[in-house]
Amino acid sequence: MSKEKSSSELSVWEDLSKKDLSERIETKDYKTKSGNPYSLKYISWAWAWGEVKNSYPDASYEVHDNVTYPDNTVEVRVSVTIKEQTHMMWLPVMDFKNDAKKNPTSKDISDSRMRCFAKAIAMHGLGHYVYAGEDLPEGNAEAPQSEGKAKEVVDPVQDTTPTPPPPPERFVEVDLDMIKKEGDWSMLTDAFYELINAHKSTDTLAKLWENNGEARRLLKEKRPNDYKEVVEKFKKRGEYLKEKANG
Repeated sequence: MSKEKSSSELSVWEDLSKKDLSERIETKDYKTKSGNPYSLKYISWAWAWGEVKNSYPDASYEVHDNVTYPDNTVEVRVSVTIKEQTHMMWLPVMDFKNDAKKNPTSKDISDSRMRCFAKAIAMHGLGHYVYAGEDLPEGNAEAPQSEGKAKEVVDPVQDTTPTPPPPPERFVEVDLDMIKKEGDWSMLTDAFYELINAHKSTDTLAKLWENNGEARRLLKEKRPNDYKEVVEKFKKRGEYLKEKANG
């Protein structure tokens, strides 16, 4: 018999599970070995964690030790705690075919951890319906499905978000605590790229620059080449937004 959720867990679940992520979900198209098309759904881990922290500032996470199997494949594990309720998820480090990858690099492991991290967040309710292939959370109208569309295989998160959905205007700070805890400074570069691409006005882009002085200083110190690229990315994004605003 399944254990009933506590009142604390239920309140978190009810809150996060009702959030409509329709405009946050992205898809990537793939083909099977036989050539059949299919799509994967994903949500940016940076946006997901930002949404959680906006609602629950005391939320925390833990990266657990990896599990290495005899065939040299690796499984990562991450848990997320919100209001004293903890959920852990696990995920194999996979290649571009979504097969378990043998002898993965540190970057492969880092990417998989962030995907796993976002899945652990979904266990608390945020985007959980994506696992079930739903287009809208329970209680909202069902979105119509177009005929002839590639079959969708549900995968709620991919860390490598090409153009992440726009975050709330208030989410303009890089989560340095997470990056310091991981010790992987490439995550700082990735976070800047996601947030830069997400902002759609020069005003919010300027706030992103101003509010992340420490993050910029650390990036310049730890990964100077990445820092130069991020500065250039800010400039190009600003120029693009100005041109777009001027028509």
